[in-house]
Amino acid sequence: MIRIEHIAVLLAAAAALVACKPKTEAPGDASVDEAPPAEAAAAENTSLTGLIEACHVKMTAPDQREWTTYWDPAHTRTASQNPSGVRSVHWANETEQKIARDSNTAIPLDLGCGNDQNAEPAIMFTITAFDSSISDVPLAPGTYPIARKASPAKNKPGEFIVGALLYDKAMFQATSGTLTIDRFDMQGIKGSFTIDGNEILMGSRPVHLEGTFDMPCRNGQLQGGCQSNKAEQPN
Repeated sequence: MIRIEHIAVLLAAAAALVACKPKTEAPGDASVDEAPPAEAAAAENTSLTGLIEACHVKMTAPDQREWTTYWDPAHTRTASQNPSGVRSVHWANETEQKIARDSNTAIPLDLGCGNDQNAEPAIMFTITAFDSSISDVPLAPGTYPIARKASPAKNKPGEFIVGALLYDKAMFQATSGTLTIDRFDMQGIKGSFTIDGNEILMGSRPVHLEGTFDMPCRNGQLQGGCQSNKAEQPN
């Protein structure tokens, strides 16, 4: 259930980006409705009210870009507005764990980093261990390989994949990388990652990402057992 919904949201976001790309205007032909820089900055700050930093992402291929992504600890924004977040069956209470096991969605770690689907350019990806158990990815620090998605076979226990990687209306697949978890406990998670891969469907460009993440566990989906009820800013 988590995998299908998460990937479906990202694919829908990619389609929305293509349909909603703003019209390019000639220099000097700015719209009279365009907000002055100061007003635009104020609107942006307002849109981030109540959000906390989730991921810092640096891209060196196919372009050189950097992003800071945010997530909504109050869970008031839609998934397309707020694609950053983290889930773990380790954080679930007994009832949630039973539901997850019965529905085959007891994933030990599912981490998403992304900005709003209307951003230019948009970046969205998930790092997840679909084919691992909670003993393969325990509630503790550790370093794990990121591998290509094995299909139809399963990936190795303790091996992570990138479920979907969208950048500026293009889709990429991860072929290698590393997920390093510095802290993983009942209050949250903190760590870093590297991802290498290539474009699929419409091209063959390479992609390289590296970054960090730091998110508290805040009573969201599969988080009934969390011990942290306060939004914490990343260090």
